[in-house]
Amino acid sequence: MKNTLLTLLGLALVLTVGQAAKVDKINISNNAKFVAHLDLDAFRASKIGTTLLERVRQEEGREKFEALVEIIGFDPLTVIQGATMSGNGEEDNGILIVRHKADNAKLLAFMKLDENYRKTEHGKHEIHGAGDRGDGERGYVSFVNDTTAVLAAGRELAAKAIDLVNGKGAAKKLPPSLVSIGKDTKNAFLVANADVSAISSIDDENIKQMAKEASLVLGESDGKLILSLSVDAYDADTAEQMEAMVNGLIGFARLSQEENPEIKDILKGLKVRRKEVTLSIHFAIGVDKFFELIDPALKEIDIDLP
Repeated sequence: MKNTLLTLLGLALVLTVGQAAKVDKINISNNAKFVAHLDLDAFRASKIGTTLLERVRQEEGREKFEALVEIIGFDPLTVIQGATMSGNGEEDNGILIVRHKADNAKLLAFMKLDENYRKTEHGKHEIHGAGDRGDGERGYVSFVNDTTAVLAAGRELAAKAIDLVNGKGAAKKLPPSLVSIGKDTKNAFLVANADVSAISSIDDENIKQMAKEASLVLGESDGKLILSLSVDAYDADTAEQMEAMVNGLIGFARLSQEENPEIKDILKGLKVRRKEVTLSIHFAIGVDKFFELIDPALKEIDIDLP
């Protein structure tokens, strides 16, 4: 079980791609260049979350998921409350802080099944490492308290995350753009912000030269799925260029909307605005209509759980 820890980390990350307007800034280090926060409580309370999570449990996915629950001793779709991932933009430099209701003892017992399991300490806290040391798949977990776990790719990062949870790290102030674009979403379950220029995984230099910062909010409001995106350019001229590019793509899509009614529904809920250096894209669609559009894809879902 050399991938034990990675399985847990990967599962947490997948579930985390969807959290919320209630970002706890104490969990974001002051030098963070990106942050993604998933509020699974909000996601489960939403219509789209209820439907998608049920799909995970159905058919082949249900059997595999139930087998995973039997192995680890808890249901990750119900015990994980939320997660915050942040980092300085460099590869393998992110930390994940998870709020949960799981049994830490059972989680630790599962990790110890890994033949490469090792324990170290940071102050009064234990840091548990597992995974193959030779192929870069090793990861680290610390159960900081009964309801909080930190995960990282390196031991030093895990130690920094522990300090952050314990209030010893400098908390980052949330960017105004992230706060403003979330105002139209009553039940936000995913928020994210990034200093685009600092993210090493973005290889497209054109994007880095045009976009300075980007923020995203995903959630539900009054029966609609809401996606709001805000991009800050380096100057007003660049923002105007980005607006023209987006409107050009929308115009191109309109050419085929008569033959493809689903495109018409999507374009109807799309709004693009620009104010000085900031380009805002707001998309809204009824949750029922959204499921109608993606139903063919949902029927093909095959959850590949260990």
